Amino acid sequence: MKCHLCETKSCATGEPCTDFDSLELYRGNEEDLRLLKTASDVEALYYCTLNRLEEIMEFARRMGYARLGIAFCIGFKEEAALLGKILSEEFEVFSACCKVSSMKKADVDAALRPWLGEVSCNPVEQARRLNEAGSQFNIVLGLCVGHDSLFYRHSEAPVTTFVVKDRVLGHNPVAVLYSQYLRKNLKRRPEERLK
Repeated sequence: MKCHLCETKSCATGEPCTDFDSLELYRGNEEDLRLLKTASDVEALYYCTLNRLEEIMEFARRMGYARLGIAFCIGFKEEAALLGKILSEEFEVFSACCKVSSMKKADVDAALRPWLGEVSCNPVEQARRLNEAGSQFNIVLGLCVGHDSLFYRHSEAPVTTFVVKDRVLGHNPVAVLYSQYLRKNLKRRPEERLK
């Protein structure tokens, strides 16, 4: 499928171009069906009235989650502390920083740059720590591209994203789609930073 090329968007009005009997994907999996229903309820009941944090909290309430996990980038440690403080008013909160266990970049043959340090991010360990804590719902706060993918893959609990890291665009990556200037000057093949 190439839905991004569709001009009619008829599926949004209940007239799909192709019917896949998608309900079959949810039959027999009560947790997935409950996640879908709860997400749809939060969207319908609070559309354009709650910010992302409020939506996360309402979703967690409606799902009955009491134990939340935060997987955060060390560059967001202050934001993680604030997020944890807010969530702790209502939920039991656990967190795992991206540098947990101080694994060396050299041990995984990763590129080394002096301005970044020699400690690698460790998203699988972040997931393991939150799994062991028994978190019921995990929140990603600024993990790197790819590191977030590993965290999602290894988290036993459902995961949502609170912040997507984009240091160039002030953590607002969709700005590149809204700005003609940024799109026109998109680095198709960026040069590696040496200094």
